[in-house]
Amino acid sequence: MPKPRPILNRVCIAWLLFCPLWMIWGAATYGGLYRWLCEWQLSANGEYDAFLTFTVPVVLLAMPAALLPRLQFDRKSSFPPTTLGPEAAERLVVRFLCVVGVTGAIVCAGAWLWARHYPDRAGPSVPVDLATLGDGIPPLGRVTLLGAIDGAHVVRKTTDAKGAGGRSLYAPMIVPGAAQPLTRIFVDEYTDGAMTRPLPTDGEKRVRGVLVEGGLPGDTRRQFARLGIIVADPYYLLLTGPDGARGTFYVVAGFGGFAGLIGLLPLAAVLLTKAWRHRRAT
Repeated sequence: MPKPRPILNRVCIAWLLFCPLWMIWGAATYGGLYRWLCEWQLSANGEYDAFLTFTVPVVLLAMPAALLPRLQFDRKSSFPPTTLGPEAAERLVVRFLCVVGVTGAIVCAGAWLWARHYPDRAGPSVPVDLATLGDGIPPLGRVTLLGAIDGAHVVRKTTDAKGAGGRSLYAPMIVPGAAQPLTRIFVDEYTDGAMTRPLPTDGEKRVRGVLVEGGLPGDTRRQFARLGIIVADPYYLLLTGPDGARGTFYVVAGFGGFAGLIGLLPLAAVLLTKAWRHRRAT
């Protein structure tokens, strides 16, 4: 009779963890399999579905590793199955919830504290006239750019699942009438169905936000190339959302806080139940 293979089971578990982490890395850095799938969709349709591009490969890659241990243990074995007693099972659950909750809380707190090192949109800003700036290096941080948004070359990137909800809009910031062989400054704005304009402005030719060096997603640069926009090196991105340069860290903090709640709330319930049972027994 075949007996279980612990090494193979550990490999399957490691693969199940690796698949989503690999795709998360690809989505964050625009690399690996995620980038290849995006490029294929952009070449075929000019756009891609971010949710399906992430989810479908994870499911397809992880499915064999999820089914293989099940097929193994469905066979009859001469070895009795390993069972855990109530106390051992409870300790295992407590440890698991503790690891998830504490890790999530640490990630949440660390990302939130790290975000404080970066500026948000609130506060005084420095006016920067793009016509006067020319090829000079713009100041980073809170600025108000004087120029014009190139509304003919707006790239839309859907950020919610299945195309529902909001999207990030990216557009070049230009000087009207000036030759633009290279585009150095772009504007990023998150918008949803409640907004009536594609990119908000503080006046006809003024856009306020936090200016950072780099920051365009790789797929967005690919779409600008399709529109004939040549991105300079280095280039700068104006973040017009209220969180400014803190937005990415706040997203990480949110995911960490969610994981912390998933772990710590059930852990608290388990520990309170255990204390209540111990009190009744005494």
